Amino acid sequence: MKYLSAFIIGCGIATVIVLAQCQRRATEPVAIEANDMCSFCRMSISEKRYAAELIDEQGEVFKFDDIGCMANFVKRNTAKVHATFVMDFDRREWLKAENAFYVRSSELKPPMNGGIVAFKDQSSAEAAIAKYHGTKLEFPEVTK
Repeated sequence: MKYLSAFIIGCGIATVIVLAQCQRRATEPVAIEANDMCSFCRMSISEKRYAAELIDEQGEVFKFDDIGCMANFVKRNTAKVHATFVMDFDRREWLKAENAFYVRSSELKPPMNGGIVAFKDQSSAEAAIAKYHGTKLEFPEVTK
């Protein structure tokens, strides 16, 4: 009985440690592959500079060819979002969506004409606002 109690307690502690490690693991974006399709419009993701990505609480990855497609997907689906990423328009590297600076302009031509691009820093966004006669957006405005 004494050994059984120690075994049960040991298993409980091990379970807590494993779950804690899972919680600490950072969610990372998944690379865009040549055959990836947009989870909203089903078009091929051909221009990475406009791409976005969403990971739900179950770990399922949804890839988008346009930030506007991601916004429309969020509006129409009830999946709990765990993480969102957008591609930096100039650098073509993933950014956490909530940390990015957004520009909307009718002069920008993303695949589905969402007209929104993302930047890592504010100075790049301001340069794009001037170049494309755009307006600045915050992430909550993008997904409204």
